[in-house]
Amino acid sequence: MRTFLCFIALLCLCSCSVKENRSECPCDLLVHPSEALKTDGSVLVSVIQEDVVVKQGMMSREDFEAGSCVLTVPRRPSRVTVFTGITDMNAISGRRLDIRYDHQCDELYSSSDFADLQGDTFDCAVLPHKNYARLFLTLLGLPEGGEVTLSGNVQGYDLMSLDPCKGVFQCTPGQDVVLSDYLVRIPRQVDNALRLDAFLDGNMFRSVPVGAMIEATGYRYDDEDLLDIYLTVDLTKSFVLVTVSGWETETYPIIEY
Repeated sequence: MRTFLCFIALLCLCSCSVKENRSECPCDLLVHPSEALKTDGSVLVSVIQEDVVVKQGMMSREDFEAGSCVLTVPRRPSRVTVFTGITDMNAISGRRLDIRYDHQCDELYSSSDFADLQGDTFDCAVLPHKNYARLFLTLLGLPEGGEVTLSGNVQGYDLMSLDPCKGVFQCTPGQDVVLSDYLVRIPRQVDNALRLDAFLDGNMFRSVPVGAMIEATGYRYDDEDLLDIYLTVDLTKSFVLVTVSGWETETYPIIEY
């Protein structure tokens, strides 16, 4: 009998009755995509309350699409952020998602949604948007044995605000034999500092301010879904041909540098 009474007392302490103030009771938050995801890789979900990450979960694309993301959090107004397509990037201290040195940006899609969390459960359907751009590079006049690197000032993203985070970005563009010579995925930029450097025998012989040239076309890094960019760089004649995909009227400016 004593054991039974102790169990009842403990149950009363741990549960929330309908007569109590339920604002401190937990809520089971279901986060799922409103449509099929557009990229592979892992999914990172963060729940923010009063500018603090109170719960975070990393899962596979398959589990996320299947509705397996259920996070138990305090019943308070929340901001739910989602990053999909994570393959090489690192989550730092639960607050940042960083691009590793000499790596490209992942094929990231992300979203940020408000969740009022008033009841025992809450359904949060999200629609992530494209948060990276493919930069296709065709290089003319690169000597045999020559190499190129791309560098910039954005190293990743803030998991709470989705804003780009400043830091060192540098990578060697990968080969792309279909649409161009090279392909590199870049994060959303905060300035025009992107630079392409060409090397031969370890010595740099040409530096091209591609960020300023992209900016000159009117390209917008604050678009909800980032458009892809095509660059043709002539290393011998000092000109760049810039094409932006997805525009109703594509522009083909030749920019001297």
